[in-house]
This record gives sequence, structure tokens and C-alpha cells, in this order.
Amino acid sequence: MAYMCADSGNLMAIAQQVIQQQQQQQQQQRHHHHLPPVPQQQHHHQQKHHQMPQAQAPSSHGQIPAALSYGGAAWPGGEHFFADAFGASAGDAVFSDLAAAADFDSDGWMESLIGDAPFQDSDLERLIFTTPPPPVPSPPPAHAAARPEPAPALLPLPTASTPVACSSPSSADASCSAPILQSLLSCSRAAATDPGLAAAELASVRAAATDAGDPSERLAFYFADALTRRLECGTGAPPSVAADARFASDELTLCYKTLNDACPYSKFAHLTANQAILEATGAATKIHIVDFGIVQGIQWAALLQALATRPEGKPTRIRITGIPSPFLGPQPAASLAATSTRLRDFAKLLGVDFEFVPLLQPVHELDQSDFLVEPDEAVAVNFMLQLYHLLGDSDELVRRVLRLAKSLSPAVVTLGEYEVSLNRAGFVDRFANALSYYRSLFESLDVAMTRDSPERVRVERWMFGERIQRAVGPEEGADRTERMAGSCEWQTLMEWSGFEPVRLSNYARSQADLLLWNYDSKYKYSLVELPPAFLSLAWEKRPLLTVSAWR
Repeated sequence: MAYMCADSGNLMAIAQQVIQQQQQQQQQQRHHHHLPPVPQQQHHHQQKHHQMPQAQAPSSHGQIPAALSYGGAAWPGGEHFFADAFGASAGDAVFSDLAAAADFDSDGWMESLIGDAPFQDSDLERLIFTTPPPPVPSPPPAHAAARPEPAPALLPLPTASTPVACSSPSSADASCSAPILQSLLSCSRAAATDPGLAAAELASVRAAATDAGDPSERLAFYFADALTRRLECGTGAPPSVAADARFASDELTLCYKTLNDACPYSKFAHLTANQAILEATGAATKIHIVDFGIVQGIQWAALLQALATRPEGKPTRIRITGIPSPFLGPQPAASLAATSTRLRDFAKLLGVDFEFVPLLQPVHELDQSDFLVEPDEAVAVNFMLQLYHLLGDSDELVRRVLRLAKSLSPAVVTLGEYEVSLNRAGFVDRFANALSYYRSLFESLDVAMTRDSPERVRVERWMFGERIQRAVGPEEGADRTERMAGSCEWQTLMEWSGFEPVRLSNYARSQADLLLWNYDSKYKYSLVELPPAFLSLAWEKRPLLTVSAWR
């Protein structure tokens, strides 16, 4: 199959034409074998009156860069530590052993590549194969007033008003104005000085909180539980632990998939990071991606597709070095072998010389020689929700890993992190920051899913509830593992390590903005720029997930 497109700078158009080419081949084969044609309704994405506007925003170099469909970002299994909040799932069901498939269905494959699930009318198809929704009829909702209508030609986005880059207790107090959340904040302040008073106040909060109520009541339910466990540990009592404190891995995977379908967080992160890599590697003939914290690596499929269809021609070789995520457990070799097979099989379909190299040593034992970087390779280093796991009372391990990345002379380093300060803050500030952060997450999920949805309950209980517990619950031993840092802290660490920020291109930002049109709550999601060159996905202007590029 020829993966060519008249507009080879736009993977959205490429994906559409690849599907059309495959469908034409199928129709020709059916005609040759005198089979009935495929019903037209099965190919709704071929309708020519549903066309995506072409992105024409110039890059910082004055040229139109190649563009990524956000399908690569939408893969539920490619999230490096999106398992922690924004979605990760087993990629095996999507890749489905391509090597063993006697008759590979490229149409189904591309549908799964550019959507969230194979063979379904996914949310992503509606984005790629339809025009953006019309403007909201007048009068618009109150929250839409600050949101500009998308330009048909994907013009550069206006810069949003810039909030404080790192959360502060005062801003958290203001954002959590519901009485039940104010009571929680009061309990957290009393916890250190008067545990008895905190426990008494907390009892009334727990009586009013419920995991089936509005976002504030649900948020209070999980924070009150975490604070109760903290107070119990402070009195010497063993912490109460639910008998079913951990979902089975397959159930948890379904939670990740549910969240990924409902909210654009993981799609935004991977779309933006991959676009930065695509642009930074330019016309390089050999490209080496170093992925710190890889899981299934599925998000790289869209990047491989884009590189294989560059106007300059496909690279002579693409190599991915994968450092396994702790999410894979203590023995990640089998999982990385499956990752290698998936990506290698897809690269073979594209006609790309591809190599996957797993590095199984602990990250603190790696050095420059382990990566076997060749002089003529363009190197891209990817940290997607990975570095914050290395944060602690000392930043030394993070600094060591960043120095290691710098020693590889990368063309770009992409960094994705949660936009909340939970590392160095004292308990009261940390509690307030976490409450403000998860309030926005709970509200975004409340809009996407019904109040009586059992899927929503599972996501909030087994993903967010567990994370809240690890952020503000007992701090004995290694219990406090949620040590996220805000963009201002990451700026300090990156610049100390010798990196300078690279402003994400207008194309990357326009694509991310278009992504938000795929959601019913599009007017509550927005892109927010944080200095010096961070781009955040925000809910009601509160940044939640931030992506940046460095060199």
C-alpha cells in the first residue's frame, strides 16, 4: 500500500486517504471476486462533504510543519504513567497480534489508530472526518464568552490569560468555595495542631459527603477518607484499609479506558509532545527516540505514520529506546517484548526500518553509553508523566536523569507533567493544592458522565481516590508517592540542567485546540500558556496537565 497523500504535511488528511485507499482496494477485490459491495453506511468517513479544514499555521521557521493526528495521543495504552490518572490500558487488544494476522485489515487498523477503539464510530473519527461544530447559538453560555471561536484555517491561537504557574493556598481556597470543601480545608489546618478538633469537624464532613453526589460532595468523600486515615496514623492506630483496596489489573485498565474516552487529557499530552518531536527532528534520516517510562508505546504509532509520509521522504531508520515504567512491575521484559512486536509490525506495514531497544536497568544505573547513540542520529527524549515519580525531599535523582538526557545531545526533550505542587509544600498547603486540583478533575468528569454512571464511580474511586490517599494520607514510609510539581518548579530543574525552553509551534497549539472541539464540554476546556513556554490543558482556566519542549 502506498502511504501517500497530496497534503503529506497533515496526518489527519493522510489517515483519511489511507483508509480510502484501503477501501478502494477492498472494493476492487470484491469486484474481482464478484462479491457484493460493502454497504455505504459502513464507510461514513468517506463522505466527501465531511472534510477537515487544513491546518496552515506557520511554524517558528516560517514553514508549515508536518502534523499529527491526535490519534497517536488517543491510544489508551500508550500513556507513560497515565495509569496514574489520565488513562492507560492494555494495547494488546488493539494491536491484536499483527504479525500473526494472515489478512491485515488496514481500514480497521487505521480506525483504531486514529480513535480509541477499533471498528467503532469513535470520538476521534468525528473530529477527523467532520468539520468543527458550528458556533454556539446566541446567546452563548456564560462560560463561552472568554473562549474564541476556532478559526477555519487553524490560525494561531490567542494567548489566554496567564494564571499563577504554581498553585497557591489562597487560590485553592478561592476555587474550593463550596461549604463542604471549606470545612475540609478547616479540618486540614486543625489536623496538625488539634487532632481532636479536626476529627470532630471531619465527622460532620463525612456525614454530608457521598461518592454519588455532586462533584464537591464526591471530592469531600475521598479527601475526608484520606484525612481520617492520616489522623488514625497520628494516634498510633493502624490505618483502616478497605478489603478491596486494589482493583484487579484488568478492571483498573477499564477505568483508564473510561477516563481516556471521557476526557481529552492523555490525547492532548501525546498529541502535543509528538508534534514537537516531529518538528524538531525535521528531515533527519536517522531518528532515535528515548522514551523514559514506556508502557505499551502505542502513541508512537501515529508518529511513525507521520515520519513515514514526510515530504522529505521517510527516515532510513527509526529507533526507540524504551526505559520501562514502574507501572509494568518488577519484571517488565515480557511487556517490552510485546511493545517491540507491536511497533515493529506497524513499522513494517509503513515500510520503515525500525528498531526497538529495551533498557531494563534501573534508571539511576543508566549512563550515556547504554543508549548507543550514533553521531548521525537526531535524538528526541520523552518524559511523559514520568519525572515526578523521581521527586522527593531531594531533587538529585531528577537532576541526574536530566543530566543523562542532556548527555545524549537531544534535538528536543518533551516533558509532560501534572500542573499541581504537591512535593515541597507543607501538609496544609499540599492539602489545599490537591483539593483545588482534583475539584477540577471531578467537575470535568461530572460533565462527561452521568451522576448514576457506575463507570464514573469506579474511575473516581480506584484512580482518583487512590491518588488522593497517596497525596494527603499517612506519610509513614513510602506512602506519600504523589509528589507532583508545578511548571515553575520544572522550569527551575530543566534550566539548572542546561536546557532552554522551546515555544511550541502554532500548529501544535492549533491542533490541541481543535481536539477540544470533540468534547461536549468544549467551552470549559481551554489551552493556557504558562511562562516561559509551557502549554496547559485547563478546565475552567485551571491548568491541569502541562506539556513543554526543551533543547
